[in-house]
Amino acid sequence: MTLLSFAYLGALLGSMAGTAIIDRRLRLALWHDPRRTVVAVAASTLLLLVWDLVAISIDLFRIGESAGMTGIELAPHMPLEEPVFLVFLSYVSIVLWRLGMRLVASRRTRSEQPA
Repeated sequence: MTLLSFAYLGALLGSMAGTAIIDRRLRLALWHDPRRTVVAVAASTLLLLVWDLVAISIDLFRIGESAGMTGIELAPHMPLEEPVFLVFLSYVSIVLWRLGMRLVASRRTRSEQPA
């Protein structure tokens, strides 16, 4: 294994850290309601992992070769990076949803104020 083989995993973890910094600053998800966020991320990650395993079992998904991946498989055709990606996908989706809802609420509040 080389340093390059951790590029994708590092990019995922770095992106998750950046999302967490934004989340902390704006208190959108984990810093707004930690329990609810952890449950939502865990549930959606589990659902997506089951989806992946079903797709692997019917030979729909296969692991590809990439110099940027660790090459570590948690199960046949299930790279280490996949659950990390699914956690990131779930977390960033919640953060973006909450940010969008906050922006909509802010616009609504501004439009209701008298001129």
